[in-house]
Amino acid sequence: MNTEAITINGTEITLTAAGFMTWTASDINLRVRPDVTWRATRGDLAAIGTTAQEAADNLIAAERKADKAAKLTASSTKGQTFAREMRAYLHISPRTRRHRKSRDLHAEILECITNAARHPGFYTTARQETFRAAYDAWLSYDKHIAGYRANGNVISHINNLSPHQFCAFIGEMVDAGITNVGEGERYFAQLARDLFAQTA
Repeated sequence: MNTEAITINGTEITLTAAGFMTWTASDINLRVRPDVTWRATRGDLAAIGTTAQEAADNLIAAERKADKAAKLTASSTKGQTFAREMRAYLHISPRTRRHRKSRDLHAEILECITNAARHPGFYTTARQETFRAAYDAWLSYDKHIAGYRANGNVISHINNLSPHQFCAFIGEMVDAGITNVGEGERYFAQLARDLFAQTA
């Protein structure tokens, strides 16, 4: 194993012994694990690799990914953040079908929202807040769509959304500022008018 130097952003940095099977390179800590893989850490992030260089490269890639996600979150609305987080949590892609392994993903999405609202600590703090933000939209959905109070075309349209689209739909309800079933009723009435205008 190379315990002499690694290259970070094109600069070779010498490894400095910091303890038993532990080295530092600039502000990256490197440790050889019992399974003879390397673990690189900096701040709250960590990555592993078969060599010190690979572990450092994986750590830098993880940092870039985290930075990109933070910038995306900062420029996103609450609804967009909800849709992105829910898709990531349930592993939903644009091609995911509504029923996967006899599970209804619409129901799972709604269950995640319910768990976040009714069971504090069920998810990590950030995810809990993101999912909880959709609870008022869920209540309105439950009353008007699941309760069949909305226009039949609206109910059919929503039931035919893919899970990917359904996450976006719930996110749009969050961004529309729905905080009660009355606002939801107006939202679904407008959606019915929009759907009628598309078919006319």
